[in-house]
Amino acid sequence: MVDRRRCLVLIPLALLASGCARTEPTPLFAAASVRPSTENVPMMDAAAPSGTPFTATDGRDLKACADGECEILVRTGDQIPNDGGAGPLSVTVQAGRVGLAPASGGMGEAVSGPPGMIHRINRQTIVVVAVQGGEGIIRLSKK
Repeated sequence: MVDRRRCLVLIPLALLASGCARTEPTPLFAAASVRPSTENVPMMDAAAPSGTPFTATDGRDLKACADGECEILVRTGDQIPNDGGAGPLSVTVQAGRVGLAPASGGMGEAVSGPPGMIHRINRQTIVVVAVQGGEGIIRLSKK
């Protein structure tokens, strides 16, 4: 006769072992900030190497973002006009990350991330391109 206690231990272990063979877990909930496949995302530039000028396509012209499409150099305290979907944004740059929050101070969604962070808000894509010292380069684009 089979020892029931042994079966009660071996069956859960077998189920656990078979579950460990998966190569990639299936998330229960999708994260708000993810790294989507490269076919859906604008090309990301790497951080500027040491000695290379730290520049953005639209420089420090924050008004270039008014239409929701730009690449700008930002600093803490900047207020970015933006009609691209996420609304006007307030900027913080610290510890190698760029933080963006609704400039209105309302209940909107704030995001923060290191270079390479991609976030989508209301059909607008926000990419942190690079961070160097107290400055960051962000790219806004509309879908």
